[in-house]
Amino acid sequence: MNKRFALWGGLVLALAIVAFVMVRLADEDTQAPQPQLAAVNSNSDAGAGARDTGSSAAEILAPRENDWMKGNPDADVVVVKYSDFQCPACRFYASMDDQLGKELEDDVLFIYRHFPLRNFQHSRLAARYTEAAGRQDEFWKMHDLIFINQQRWSRTEAEPIFRHFAESLELDMEQLDRDLEDPTLDERIEADYRDGQRLGVRAVPTIYINGEAIRSPNSLEAYRDLILSYK
Repeated sequence: MNKRFALWGGLVLALAIVAFVMVRLADEDTQAPQPQLAAVNSNSDAGAGARDTGSSAAEILAPRENDWMKGNPDADVVVVKYSDFQCPACRFYASMDDQLGKELEDDVLFIYRHFPLRNFQHSRLAARYTEAAGRQDEFWKMHDLIFINQQRWSRTEAEPIFRHFAESLELDMEQLDRDLEDPTLDERIEADYRDGQRLGVRAVPTIYINGEAIRSPNSLEAYRDLILSYK
């Protein structure tokens, strides 16, 4: 009898543990990422020691023709963000940028720049797919799909999922494949990364408003108030 009770007790405990783990996994998929910055790997060549004094911060942060921008090009407030598609904090801020971009579309220009960290497996691949989509005028839609579904592709083989996103956007897949093989596409991403190094970017996202590095706000309201304080 004691053995039977011990057996049932062990079974109940095991089921309770499984249920707890499943709830935790479900929570991970439904809760918004918290704004904890992802730091540059110490083995990376990024950081203050890699700064290039040949270009001033103002020159680097000035809007450029090949920047990915949304909002008002003539706005008094320019937000430049160095970001990584596999970084959970970057996903958090991307959602806020999207909402504030709609609310403040006449008052702010948002600029996205790549800063793929070495310690995230799929960061650079994600950046390449957004760049390739951008050549078919769909950078921002691919940007949104990749961020919204970050927890889905970051845990598995990412490329088939990115290709599915491209098909859902009805991109020309032959052109997409050609663009993904084009070395100038990687050079475009690397140019953003090197500019971030010159600025001394140490974590993502790193956000600049009108050329000034800011402490990343921890809520939509704080972010909105900070942007409007520059008007």
